[in-house]
Amino acid sequence: MARTTVHFATNREEELRGDEVVGFGRALNPKSPLWLRFGAADMTGPARRSGAYGITELRVAPEAIPGVTEGAAETKLGSQSVFDGLRGRLAQNKADLVLLLHGYACDFGCGLSNAAELKNAYSTKALPLETAVFSWPADGVTVPWISYASDRDDARSSAKAVARALRRIMDYLHGLPQGVWCNQRVHLVAHSMGNYVLRNALQALISDFGARPLPRLFETIFLMAADEDADAFETDKKLARLPELAQSVQVYFASNDRALTISDKTKANPDRLGSTGPRTMTALPQKVTLVDCTQVSGTSGLTDANHQYYRKRTEVIRDVQQVLAGKPPEAVTGREWVPSRNCFRIKPARGR
Repeated sequence: MARTTVHFATNREEELRGDEVVGFGRALNPKSPLWLRFGAADMTGPARRSGAYGITELRVAPEAIPGVTEGAAETKLGSQSVFDGLRGRLAQNKADLVLLLHGYACDFGCGLSNAAELKNAYSTKALPLETAVFSWPADGVTVPWISYASDRDDARSSAKAVARALRRIMDYLHGLPQGVWCNQRVHLVAHSMGNYVLRNALQALISDFGARPLPRLFETIFLMAADEDADAFETDKKLARLPELAQSVQVYFASNDRALTISDKTKANPDRLGSTGPRTMTALPQKVTLVDCTQVSGTSGLTDANHQYYRKRTEVIRDVQQVLAGKPPEAVTGREWVPSRNCFRIKPARGR
């Protein structure tokens, strides 16, 4: 099987063998929910039955802060070495970077596997990609009621850690001399409850920046099957200011997404952004494009529940590839415009 390298940041608890970090568990890092570790992993796959990628080598960058890390005499930020390595790969391969915020019930290995899958699915010859995942401590299990509430709590608790990781990227890019810029773009994909993580991280960034505008970090932000309120773009306390961070925001939704229907009906949540799209179009920012995936949401996984189309349906993958390539919304093939909904709709491929 071919090797796929992905990068990561995480605020999960460290699994140790002596002093070596050999993995990351299901809980928040006991040092602090803000404690971040950065690194990379070599993945092989996908496995024939599960479709998942497996970790063959995990490399965790050294992290040391005097007064916090035992025996540390000088500050050593893992983000610096990981960002340096990523910048070199982007420049060498003329690749864009896609950051992933995974969803509910996704453990550390699941997050890495999904990032590896997106790297291979979304890349094209014209635009190769590198991927990185922020792995917040979702439980990785689906115990009714308990796991959802636990992941929701951990999503809120991880908000400042995600914001801190984004600030590190911003500060790193701001500090680079122009002569070493890679001149490639950064994109963000948030799936399912990862959109709730993003909402809370956005609020942390707004708090950090005060009255100042947020810096534009991303070319495109993809909100995929968002387990987020349908009125999220109507209030500054949710996602109204998200477009400040990107050139464009793409909202992919499906009315037959059974996972979000369960979230809506059984968890006392209001209508979900990933099911219906935004509640109203009247105040929608011009940067936001809506893409209805209802006709292309079905996948072969028994537990996918029309919720994993962003990485498993060919029609959606081809749509994303064209957006990543910079095509304007009306030029993306495989879509049709639906005037009554002010959205685009992805059409099923022939033969499906």
